[in-house]
Amino acid sequence: MPPTRQARIRPAVFTYSAGEIEPEHTHDQHQLVYASSGLLCVDTQSSRWVVPPLRALWVPADTPHMITARSDSEMSTLYLDRTIAVDRGDAVTVVSVSPLLRELIIHIHRNPPSGASLSRLEGVIVDQLATAPVAPLDLPRLHDPRTRAIAEALERHPQDRRTLSEFGRDVGAHERTLQRLFAAETGTTFGNWRTQLRLQHGMIALGEGRSVTTAAIMSGYKEPSAFIAAFRSAFGTTPGRYFATTDTDLTS
Repeated sequence: MPPTRQARIRPAVFTYSAGEIEPEHTHDQHQLVYASSGLLCVDTQSSRWVVPPLRALWVPADTPHMITARSDSEMSTLYLDRTIAVDRGDAVTVVSVSPLLRELIIHIHRNPPSGASLSRLEGVIVDQLATAPVAPLDLPRLHDPRTRAIAEALERHPQDRRTLSEFGRDVGAHERTLQRLFAAETGTTFGNWRTQLRLQHGMIALGEGRSVTTAAIMSGYKEPSAFIAAFRSAFGTTPGRYFATTDTDLTS
């Protein structure tokens, strides 16, 4: 008899309590982090990533990362052999989970296949990952002491409405200098970076079960309508509709 083919994609399920932290670690395999329920944050050396429902995080092999559960969560992860050619490059990215990819993740956890079925399933999963759109859920880290001080202030208080010029007086840098630093370190403007920070805070607040109005205020928006508009622009739907998606418990 021919030798049994070893699976190149291995599923695993982990449950976390709100606030639980998995310290920084690496894997020999690629990892797809998928929150089948709850909301996870993943920190790498370059960015912080939010992983809500309908999104997954592609983490290439050997990438140091730390996972924080922002609510009671279940992580249904896939480990992919590093020999699998997935056209996602070497960067950590949040990808949109299509209905088909979601069902494939559910199936491989509940009914692990073997033989020819395993080969076919792995092929479809790889195809889905290769074509999955990237979702804007990362917040690049700042390294210059001046921009880092601004980032830390806004992380603590996203409601802070100081302009870049006003921040500049506090950190001892001209507004134009800070504009250049933000562009060089994040690839975008200070305004776009702050919007991304506010959306992350809003997403986390919603994932913790807070109302849209409360999430808007906590993340620095004067009016819920402004938060809803920014959320719709980034994710293609309103916060209420986004989090109305039914969670799937893969342990059942």
